[in-house]
Amino acid sequence: MFTKFVFSAVAIFALWRTPALAQQQQYRDPITYCQAVGTINKPDTRYVGPKLPAWMAKVLHLEPGQGSMMEWRCADSAVLACVYGANIPCGARADVSQVPTPAITSYCRHNKDASFIPMVVTGHETAVSWACHGKKPVVTSVAPTDAQGYVSSYWRKVQP
Repeated sequence: MFTKFVFSAVAIFALWRTPALAQQQQYRDPITYCQAVGTINKPDTRYVGPKLPAWMAKVLHLEPGQGSMMEWRCADSAVLACVYGANIPCGARADVSQVPTPAITSYCRHNKDASFIPMVVTGHETAVSWACHGKKPVVTSVAPTDAQGYVSSYWRKVQP
């Protein structure tokens, strides 16, 4: 009975300690962090370095203090970066729905044969481009997305 209790206590302690040990590993560099984690959509608590390291600022043509103008993530152990723009939602996965929203439908009712529907109507997260055929919304194109669901053209691999 005592042996069974000791074994159970050791097993419980090992299970309790394993996640804590894994979380203790911290990374200051996105390259080594991504090599360790593989794929993650946003750095977690294991990454303790700056949001925009100097080498990444240089590669992205940003000033070191402009971390709010970009995002980075890990995909297949590589660092991918995105710089925000007027219609580039780096922090959001792409909406690939080809079902028109009420706002899109309304736009077409009021803008017959419009050659495009602006993102203020469609939403900035969409990967779908829309137009109006008469008063009916139609899909004109869909931007490719990557395995994590982000618009591929917004993201690029970066390294020092």
